[in-house]
Amino acid sequence: MEFIQTVLAHIADGIDIIGVLVLLYGFAKGIFRFFKVETARGHFKINLQELQKIRCEIGVYILLALDFLIASDIIHTIFDLDRDQLMTLAVMIVMRTGIGYFLGREIDEICKDEG
Repeated sequence: MEFIQTVLAHIADGIDIIGVLVLLYGFAKGIFRFFKVETARGHFKINLQELQKIRCEIGVYILLALDFLIASDIIHTIFDLDRDQLMTLAVMIVMRTGIGYFLGREIDEICKDEG
């Protein structure tokens, strides 16, 4: 049983790392596109449509990273089911799900305006 717990802990750590990497990749890609859009027009003129596309793309990466982090939290808590751990997990999942829900709605709204 301890072996399974150790394996699941390593898997959850790997999922954490993947979630953070997805988040960092999305932000790096967004920053690169932001500077590309801003400098393409010269004198840092604002192109709102392109900036909205960048926001939409970054939001998708944030949502994906949140999904990985929620899965990791659930796996981390499987074997430590005391009351404090369970309450912490519930609060984190509610917060991350709430953020994901409202961010998803905002992304839908931005993307609908684009289309």
